[in-house]
Amino acid sequence: MNPADSTQFLTQTAQFTEVETLQKMAKQQEVQQAASQVLAASSMIGRPVTYSLTAGGGPGVPTPTHVMSVRGSLPKDAAVGATATATTDVFTNQGAKVPLELNFTKTATGWNVQASTHGTKLGNPVAITFDASGDHSSSDLTIPAAALDGIVGTTGAWPQTGITLAFGAANDPTRLQLASGPASVVVAEQDGNDGQTATGIVTGVHITADGPQLVIGGQQIPYTSVTDVRS
Repeated sequence: MNPADSTQFLTQTAQFTEVETLQKMAKQQEVQQAASQVLAASSMIGRPVTYSLTAGGGPGVPTPTHVMSVRGSLPKDAAVGATATATTDVFTNQGAKVPLELNFTKTATGWNVQASTHGTKLGNPVAITFDASGDHSSSDLTIPAAALDGIVGTTGAWPQTGITLAFGAANDPTRLQLASGPASVVVAEQDGNDGQTATGIVTGVHITADGPQLVIGGQQIPYTSVTDVRS
């Protein structure tokens, strides 16, 4: 019985239209941002990344290195005495970072690998055998804790099982193998960290309501936790 003033009605209608337009724009921006995040996350698959362990309020507990993933190739026609080196950092139970080298040497019977740090050998060289097709036929090897204790200041600071050198399963195209050309052997990743940041290779992406989750080492890591991406 008390109709609104026509001017007020038009003003209010315009305001409602403006609010609705702004809401639509905000929704479109959210959709575009989500799509951009999914695209960026997908581009990381197969690449090594560094990510924060405390970005989401995590406790920052260090994890010692248990496994190093060794990938790539060694030259199948290499002369006896030929060498190749792969380097990485490994972590003690307390999260101390230690540089580690894997030195590969061609022998009269095949290849062996010697772990060392700062020029100090850790244990003895161990043979890696390959079959006729060039695939490694020896099991994954282990640097025992007793050998790792040879690193000054780290005695008793390693996992009791030592550190496993994982060469890759038969269905892994990046597995360690003999091939033509120069050596390309690398430590693709290791599973230890200092409690603050960690590294690993992205193997997949899960889309969730909270944004993309990267699959790294079998765990789901928020896309927004990534601090560095390498080729």
